[in-house]
Amino acid sequence: MDFDAIMTRISAMAQSGVAKAKDLAEIAKLKMNNTKEKDGIRKAYAEIGKIYFAQHGADPDPAFASLCAQINERMERIAVNDERITEIKLDKGITDEDIEAIESDTPLRDAVGHVAVNTAEKVADAVESVEGVVKDAVDVSLEDPME
Repeated sequence: MDFDAIMTRISAMAQSGVAKAKDLAEIAKLKMNNTKEKDGIRKAYAEIGKIYFAQHGADPDPAFASLCAQINERMERIAVNDERITEIKLDKGITDEDIEAIESDTPLRDAVGHVAVNTAEKVADAVESVEGVVKDAVDVSLEDPME
């Protein structure tokens, strides 16, 4: 295999790598968009449930009785937990600002998703750069040294 054939093959591989990196970046972005859409759906379902519970929680349709009972039980446990939180805060002098400082507004999966998209984009950029170098090398190797 001569130099020109090797360089042609390297260039083709680089182009293939660029295309694949771009596709992977697009897939990562689309998956992230799907995650956001699914979160929106979950929020809408939750809102439907809240409205139903507010209107019918005291006397639910039999199909929803078990779920409404679970909600009532969980609400009671939350009330007990909230009472204990208040006791701890008062006893230890802990403020809401102290608690907010340790809580995060950004879910971990969003942070990981952003890293994945950024990494895929950086890989695509790097592959494009390599493709340019390879293409330049191929062009130089094809130049007639007599010119």
